Parts: sequence; structure tokens; C-alpha cells
Amino acid sequence: MELLILCAGAGAKDWGGAKSDRPLRTKGKRQAQKIGAWLGKERLRPDLVLVSDSLRARVGAEKALKAAGWSAGNIQRSGALSGGRLPDLAESGTALLVAPSSAVRQMALEFGCILEAAPGVLFRLRRGPQELSLISRIDPRDLPDLFPYPAPDGPACRERPAYYYSQSAVIPYRRTAAGLEILVVGSSSGRHLVVPKGIVEPGLSPAASARVEAREEAGVEGRLGKTQLGTYSYEKWGATCQVIVFGMEVTRVLPETEWEEGHRTRKWVSPSVAALRLNQPALGAMIAKIEA
Repeated sequence: MELLILCAGAGAKDWGGAKSDRPLRTKGKRQAQKIGAWLGKERLRPDLVLVSDSLRARVGAEKALKAAGWSAGNIQRSGALSGGRLPDLAESGTALLVAPSSAVRQMALEFGCILEAAPGVLFRLRRGPQELSLISRIDPRDLPDLFPYPAPDGPACRERPAYYYSQSAVIPYRRTAAGLEILVVGSSSGRHLVVPKGIVEPGLSPAASARVEAREEAGVEGRLGKTQLGTYSYEKWGATCQVIVFGMEVTRVLPETEWEEGHRTRKWVSPSVAALRLNQPALGAMIAKIEA
């Protein structure tokens, strides 16, 4: 059986909360993404993914899997990992275990194996009945800083994992006695008016991703159009992002207590005002399609 053990990446330096809730800092996220890109290139897709109670471990696993181009929807918590013990992996195929470095060292010692554990490092091992043998130690510092595009081993190189450049957006609308209204929200910076938009997560379709963005960024749910309204592109992270846009007839506006990004502003405006004030000019023609 092949075993992949990833040490949770670098965490926030100034953290006063519970140790298990210590978040990854940017360096830790990038460590996990570089390891994930390596896993994708090597076609080392795990059949089982287990993480400890550490928030750094869970987020690191998510970042690695998505950077490889795989869904992060099947991650499972392991009490054994949290206690620094090797979980029961009988008949599990290739397993990926993610835990802090201290837990990784303790777990390896059960088998008399000494691992040079450090934040962000991946160990590729072969597991026998009574022992672990090291195949390779992958240090993110030795991996490329750029990511292959398209994943997993395309010829181009980009600043972010390949999936970042495929995005979806949704134009929320409602029909009232006064006519059609478009819901716009404040951008994360608060400087612009936008519609919900985000990266299409591996394992989700563009339409499913658009629904997630509508709920998170605008706090609305509704009926998504069966076909896309159009596409547009923009430059970010050193390359071109492609955005697929859907219309959504809003059926429910979430109260602010249920709205994940309730710090944003949101307002209903006429189609003409939306087309004029939205930060992305290409959306004007798509709003006209909804009007028609």
C-alpha cells in the first residue's frame, strides 16, 4: 500500500486562539498548492483523504487537492491522526493523511520510522504489515513557484493553480409590478458594484458554482437559467480569467444573519442603472437578454 503524509503548512504567527484553530498563513497555503500541483502531475490521486482536527490540516488538504484539479468534497476527519496515531487503512488503496508536523513524527515512530517532518513537506511511503519505508520526501521549496496550465502538466505556467482561471458569475434578478430589477452588491474592496462571481471549484459545474456564489456573495437563492447568458474575460494573476455568466430569478433573499458576506452592501436597481454602474461593461448586453 502506498501512503502519502502531508505536514500541515505554516500557520499564522500571532495567534491567540485555540491551537487547533490556528489558520494557515499565505505561505502555508502556497506550500499546500505546490504539493497538490506535484501530486496532480504525478497522477497520485488518493482513494482516501484523512485529516486531523487541526484547521491547518483541513485547509491544507483542500488546497492541495484543488491545486491538483481534484474535488475536496470527500475529506474525512480522523481521531487517530489527531492523537498522533496511524489510522486503520485496511483495503483503502492510496491514502493521503494530513496533520501537523509533530503528529506526523509521532505517528512514524510507531513503526520505528524517523521522518524529517517540517511544515508543508510531503512524504511518499510504502506501508508493509509492520513497517513504513520512505520512497521520497517532497519539500515545497524544491518545487516550481509557478503552476502548470492546463493542469496537471500543461505547457504554460501561471501564478495560481489552473482552476483559478475558470470562473462563473450570476446576475440575480426579480420581476416586480414596476418592472425588472437587478441585484447588485458591493465589491470586496467596497469601491465597485458587482454581481456574484467566483472560481469554479474542482468537482463543481460552472452552474453549481454560480449558485454557491449567489448565496455567499449576495445572500440570495433562486432558479438558475438553463443556458448561460454569455462569457467575458479579464486579466488577473498574470493571465486571462474566463467567466461564464448565468441569470438567476431570485426566490429568496437571505436575512443578514444567514448571509455569509453580510458586510457587503446589496441593492435592487433598474437594468439601465445596473448596466451603467456595474464594474464589468460586458454584463450590460447580458442584462438586456434577461429583459427580453
